[in-house]
Amino acid sequence: MKTAFILVIILAVLACGCTSSVPTAQNIPATTTPHPDRGPGLFTTPHAVPNLLGNWTGPARGYVKGMGYRDTGTATMTLSVTSQNDRVFAGNLLIPYLNGTIRTDGFAGVIAHDGETLRIVEFETYEHNDGWILSENEIELVFIDVGEPQSIFVDSFKRAP
Repeated sequence: MKTAFILVIILAVLACGCTSSVPTAQNIPATTTPHPDRGPGLFTTPHAVPNLLGNWTGPARGYVKGMGYRDTGTATMTLSVTSQNDRVFAGNLLIPYLNGTIRTDGFAGVIAHDGETLRIVEFETYEHNDGWILSENEIELVFIDVGEPQSIFVDSFKRAP
């Protein structure tokens, strides 16, 4: 009797479809809807690569540990992008100091897949910047230095005509 009851339950489970297969990737539709927090879905077309060639100039404002708030004022920085190969670019960064000297540092950078986010590394100092392309002729970089004295700056660049 007990065996017959177990057999009836097994047949009922099979009849209800509880053994159907798990859906495969073939029958799950791909989405192209952008995720609101992470940008485009996996199957969207990449963004066009912006042309960054040229000279970009602008001020820097920030904070240095032990010195307080800093502003370059009228002494503008220059980001000179001299070469670009698809999403990779390179050039020189000219940084004015309050004492009147100018430091020139070579750099290389990349444009992220979203076509708006930048990462730049400076060759001489091994420092790096995170940035964003705000428009065709505007870039913002955030510089973070974790060495002594620690500092953080926001650099606002506009492309020179």
